[in-house]
Amino acid sequence: MIKYCKEIKIIFHFFMLLFLVQVSYSQNVKGIVVDEDKLPLEFVSVALLQPSDSLLVKYTSTDADGKFDISGFKEGNYMLQIFLMTYQTSQKVYSFSKEMKDLGTIVLKKDVNLLNEVTINAVIPIKIKQDTVAFNTKAFKVKQDDNVEDLIKKLPGIQIGTDGTVNAQGEDVTKILVDGKEFFSNDMAIALKNLNADAIKSVQIIDEESDDTRTTGIKDGEKSKIINLVLKEGKKSGYFGKVGAGIGTNDRYLSEFDINRFTKNTQLAVFGKLNNINNTGATVFRRDGSRGGNSGFLTTGTAGANYNYEFKKDLNFNLDYHYGYSDREEQESSTRTQFTQDKIFTSKKENDNQNISNNHNINFSLRDRSQEGKYLVLRGNFKNDSRESDSNASTKYFDENENLDTNSDRTTRSEDLRNNGSLALYYSKKLNEKGRNFRVKSGISFSDNSDSNFQRSLNKYNLSDSSSISESNEETKREEDNKGLNYNVSIRYMEPIIEHHLVSFSTEFKNQNSDEKLDQTKKINSIDQIPFIYQLDYNKQFIENQLGYVFSKDKIQLYVSGKLESIKQELDVDNTSYINNKFDNVLPRVSFSYEYKKGKRLRFKYEKEISLPSSNQVTPIVNDFNPLFITVGNSNLTPEKNSEYSVMFYSHEFNKATSFFSYLGFTKTTNAIITNRSIDDNYVQLSTFENYGDKSRFRGHLNFSKKISTIGLRYNLRLGGEINEYNTIIDSDYNETNSKGYNFGLSFSNENKNNVDLTIGAKYDVNKTTYSLQNTDRDYFKQNYYTKFGLDLTNSLTFNTQFDYSLYTDNNFDSQNVPIWNVSLDYAFLKGKRGNLKLQVLDILDKNVGIERTSSDNYFEETIQENLGTYAMLSFTYSLKPPTGKSSKRGGDSGRRRYHH
Repeated sequence: MIKYCKEIKIIFHFFMLLFLVQVSYSQNVKGIVVDEDKLPLEFVSVALLQPSDSLLVKYTSTDADGKFDISGFKEGNYMLQIFLMTYQTSQKVYSFSKEMKDLGTIVLKKDVNLLNEVTINAVIPIKIKQDTVAFNTKAFKVKQDDNVEDLIKKLPGIQIGTDGTVNAQGEDVTKILVDGKEFFSNDMAIALKNLNADAIKSVQIIDEESDDTRTTGIKDGEKSKIINLVLKEGKKSGYFGKVGAGIGTNDRYLSEFDINRFTKNTQLAVFGKLNNINNTGATVFRRDGSRGGNSGFLTTGTAGANYNYEFKKDLNFNLDYHYGYSDREEQESSTRTQFTQDKIFTSKKENDNQNISNNHNINFSLRDRSQEGKYLVLRGNFKNDSRESDSNASTKYFDENENLDTNSDRTTRSEDLRNNGSLALYYSKKLNEKGRNFRVKSGISFSDNSDSNFQRSLNKYNLSDSSSISESNEETKREEDNKGLNYNVSIRYMEPIIEHHLVSFSTEFKNQNSDEKLDQTKKINSIDQIPFIYQLDYNKQFIENQLGYVFSKDKIQLYVSGKLESIKQELDVDNTSYINNKFDNVLPRVSFSYEYKKGKRLRFKYEKEISLPSSNQVTPIVNDFNPLFITVGNSNLTPEKNSEYSVMFYSHEFNKATSFFSYLGFTKTTNAIITNRSIDDNYVQLSTFENYGDKSRFRGHLNFSKKISTIGLRYNLRLGGEINEYNTIIDSDYNETNSKGYNFGLSFSNENKNNVDLTIGAKYDVNKTTYSLQNTDRDYFKQNYYTKFGLDLTNSLTFNTQFDYSLYTDNNFDSQNVPIWNVSLDYAFLKGKRGNLKLQVLDILDKNVGIERTSSDNYFEETIQENLGTYAMLSFTYSLKPPTGKSSKRGGDSGRRRYHH
C-alpha cells in the first residue's frame, strides 16, 4: 500500500511538471468586433491558428458587447481569424510578444456577391449558428488511423467517459448522425469506433428541438444534444476504410476492418471485429443494450452493415444488420454479510461461469420530413438471441461465531433462445399557421422466449452441530416459454385559442399481454417429485384521456394537463382467474421551460403516475429452481402511486467556453410494493411482496466545465448524489433502509492537443447505508486517480501512457488497491502515412482485477473477479484509399474559402 502511494506521488509530480511546462504561457490579445453600423456582434468566432498549417491554437467567441479576450499562448506568429456567418471573414498574421495586444475595434462587413473575388487559403475552425456549433477537423491534428472517438476527444468541451457516454457542452449526447442520417440505429459505439476520423469534414454539436417542435413550429422546451458528422466531399464518392490485425503475448489477438462507400444519395458501411482482449465495440452483447464491463476473459466477434438511401432531401430509408458473438469466462469470489432482527451471518462464494451468445439484429427506419409541416417515421427492429450458460458455484454459510453451518455446491446450465421485435409509426401534421395540428402514434411489439434450465445442488445443513447434520441432493429440469404482445395507439389534437395559447386533447389505448408456460421436474435424494406444470396469462389494459393547456412563446413554454386513466388488470393461472381488477385515476402533469438567452435554459417538471406490479410480483406460483432462494408472488398487490418532480438548469457561455448543467429529481412513492423475506435456520430464503408504506428517491448531479485561458487548461467538475429510503420485511420485522451515495470528480486537461495530450484527475464515490433492524451500518469510500499523457515525438511517432489507481475502503471489508499502467507507441509510415504500427503493453504491474462492492436491504457484499492481466500487443492498421495529394499534419485536402473585397 505504502509502495503504491509513493508511486502515485512520483507520477503525480511528474505530470504536474508537464502541466507547468505546458501552461507557462502569458500572451494575451483582446478586441471588440462590430458591424458596419458600429453595433457590437455577439457569438463571433475568434481563433488563433498556426500560420503554417491552420491548426487551432486557441479560440473564443464575442460576448454581448462584441468583446473578446484570448490568453495563455506562447510568443510567436499566429493567424488571428474572426468569423461570423453572412459576414466577410477577417484574418491576419500577428507577432505576439509578452505584452498584451489590444486590437481595438474590428469592423466586419456584410458578405455580398461582388465580381472581383479573391480566393485565399482559410480554415474556419469553429462556426456558431443558431443551435449548432461546428468544428472544422482541419484545425485539429488527425492521424490516418484515428477513429471518430480519437477525433472527438481532441475537440474542446467534449468528453468521452470510460463507459462510452459522450458529453458535449455539459450535456450527454443522445445520438450520432452521419451527414444528418442515422447510422446503425444510432448505436454510438459503432460510429465512434469504426468510422475513420480522416473522413470527417466537421463535427456539429446540435441542440436539437423535438420532432413536435420541428413539425408544428410550437416550441415545447424539449431539446437534446446530438452530434452530426459531416463527411468530406471526397468521401462521398468511392470507398474508404481500414483493415488491421494484432498479435500479443498470452495468446491475445485482434482483427478488424471497416469499409465505407458513400455517394450523394447512398451510404453503405460494413465493419467487423474479432478479438479476445475484452473489447466489444458495440451494444449488441447485452440484452439491455448496454456495452457491459471488461471483467473476466471475453472473446467477441461482431460484423455489421448499414445502408441508407436518400430518395430526396429529408426523405431517407435506413436498414442495418449486425451480428454479435461473445464468449465470456469469469472466475469470481464474493463475501456477503447478511442480517435479520436476531442474527448476523456471512457467506462466501466461489463461482466459475461461462456465457456464450450469438445474436442477430435487424433495424430499419423510414423518415419523411420532405414536406413542410409534416413528419412521418416508420421504425422496425428484430433481434434473435441464442445463449448458453454454465456455472459451478460453491457457497459456504457461517454463523455469528464464524462456524461453518451450511455448504452448497451447485451446478447450472441454461440454453436460451429469445426473439423479439417491434414496429412503430409516428405521424404529425401542422394544419394551419396559427398552430392547429394533430399527431398519431402507434406501435406493436412481441417477444418469444424459450429457456431450458438444469441445476444440480448438494446442500449440507447444520454442519456446526455434528449430531444434526443433514443433506439434500437435488436435480431440477425446467422448460419455460414466455410470449409477450404489446400494442398501443394514441391520437393528439391541438387547437389554438388565441395567439400563443392552445388547448390539447389526446387519447391513448395500450394493451400489454404476457403468457408463460412452465414444465419442471425435480429429484430430491434420487426420489422423483410431482412434476410442476402450469400456464399463466397476465394482461394489462390502459385507456387514457387527457386534456391540456399549452402556452408557447419564444423563450417560455408551459404545459398543464390532467389525465383520466382507466386500468384493467387480469391474471389467469391454468384457466383459473386470480386477479380481475379495475382502477381509475386522475393524473396531473406540469411542465415549464424558460430559455432566457441562447445557451441558457431552465426546466421544471411534475408528473403523477400509477405503476402496476409485474407478473413475477403477482404470480402465485412458487419458483424453487434454486433451493436456497425461493420466490412467490402476491396476487393481492395493488398499484404503486408515484409523484415525480424534477428541475434542470443548463448554461453554456460560448465566449468563455464554460458549461454548467445541473439536475435535481425527487420521486415519492405511496402504497409501495416491498419485499417480504424470511430466512430459516438452514439459510433458505423465501421472498414474496407486500404493499406497505412509502419509499422515496432523491437524486441530483452537476457538471461544470471551464477553460482557464491564461494557462491553456480546462477543468471539468462533476458532482452527484442519491438518497434512497425504503422498507423491507425480514422475518416479520420491518426494516427501514436509508442509503446515501455521493460522487465527486475533477479533471484537468490541456486545451491544445495538437502535439501533447495531457489529463490528470480524480474521482471519489461515497456510500453510507443504515438499517433499522441491526446496528450494522455500511461506510464505503472509493478513490480513483488517473493520468493520461500523449506526445507526438515526430510527425510519425507518438507515445502514449495511462496510469489509473483505485483504492477501496469499507468498514465491513479489507481495503483493496488496484494500480493499472498501460503504455503504447504508434508509428505511421508508407505513402500518405496509410500504415500504422502500434506496440502496446497493458497492465504492466499485473494488478488488474475487478472489484465490486454493493449493499442492499439486508446485506453488503464484495465481489472480486479475475481479469486479463499483463500482456503486450503488436498491431498493424492499413488505411484504404487515403486522400490524394500532398499529405499534411492534419490530413485531408487543404480546403479553401472565397472572400470578397
